[in-house]
Amino acid sequence: MNEFTSEQREHRAREAKRLLNEPLLAEVMDEIRHDAREKLATIDADDKNGILRLQAIDANMQALFDGLNAILLAGDASKSGGIEPERDSEPE
Repeated sequence: MNEFTSEQREHRAREAKRLLNEPLLAEVMDEIRHDAREKLATIDADDKNGILRLQAIDANMQALFDGLNAILLAGDASKSGGIEPERDSEPE
């Protein structure tokens, strides 16, 4: 992955936060995921390509959200010198 300076990480974190808090973007992402999940509930079980396409849409929306959050956390870590991950779940 790219190496960024502390200032660049902080800038990227501010931009990620701005995008995550952008109501229109959140609305569109929610609509896309909701539409894909609704269609998954009613799609013909034999339509493997359709199922995979809808699952990919849902997964990509989640990946976008996760990626923005990762950038936000990386920027926060550069300000504080590091973050300690939360241990909410038990080990698998």
